[in-house]
Amino acid sequence: MNGPGETSPAASGRAAGKADPVSEALRRESRHFTGQRYGKSVELLEDILRRKDLKPRQRFEALCRKAESLERIGRARAALEILRAVTKSHPNEPLGFSLLGEYLFRVAEDPYGALTALGRALEMSPEDPDTFWWRGQVYQSGLGDLKRARECYLFALRCDPKYAQAMESLAVLAESSGKWIEAIDWRKAHYLREKRASSLSAIAELYLRLGNLPAAQKYSASAVRRSPRDASAWLIQAKALSACGILPKAAQALERYAKLANLKAGPHIYPRDMFWLEPLMDDPRSAGIVGRFSAQ
Repeated sequence: MNGPGETSPAASGRAAGKADPVSEALRRESRHFTGQRYGKSVELLEDILRRKDLKPRQRFEALCRKAESLERIGRARAALEILRAVTKSHPNEPLGFSLLGEYLFRVAEDPYGALTALGRALEMSPEDPDTFWWRGQVYQSGLGDLKRARECYLFALRCDPKYAQAMESLAVLAESSGKWIEAIDWRKAHYLREKRASSLSAIAELYLRLGNLPAAQKYSASAVRRSPRDASAWLIQAKALSACGILPKAAQALERYAKLANLKAGPHIYPRDMFWLEPLMDDPRSAGIVGRFSAQ
């Protein structure tokens, strides 16, 4: 029995529910989104956006999430139109402009419009690493301006020294410029942050190019230990072992790659890989694997 002035747990729950039902609805929507039930997420968000008790900030967040959910179900153009409207109705929200810039680049393929939106976001939030990273993506992939792209990725790291996406992008830029030592340094930094087998495989590949075969073998072995069902990791190990002249184990690694890879989706074997795999071509089984999985 409750004492004077006390409220029963059930009544407290009802009071809490009445206090902020929108927040509870947004939490339910978040569970749908996290669970990749994007259609359910959109349905719930549409119900939320019809509520009259929706606060301005909650409306903004719901609209941004609706745009993200719509893209996940193949309605990227509708998502873009929502973000255009969001930046007009909420002109002081940097996140809205940052998302608009991303979508203008990815969906509309409008790099100049993207830079305008991202620039507006940075005016309001000058230390947002995500916005700097997307700005770098626009310069790199949209305009081919690698110098400005690199500057943007470095700015992102100044804002957040642990921002892994910028580390990976800087590694890609260094590799594309033939700066393999710098690329290795960025790949190692990225691995320390994310612990991904793909980073270890990339490091092994770079060491192969540098002719440091023991290091290539070491990092490829680490990659398959970390992700034993990653076909790419087994392929790089086959290349490293073959380059080191350890042909029986190289053939075994290539067979493991073949079991995990997909003939259509890959990963495939490219002519550049044959520099390392050539010693295996005297083995009929290895030659057959290479023939089946060669990129067309």
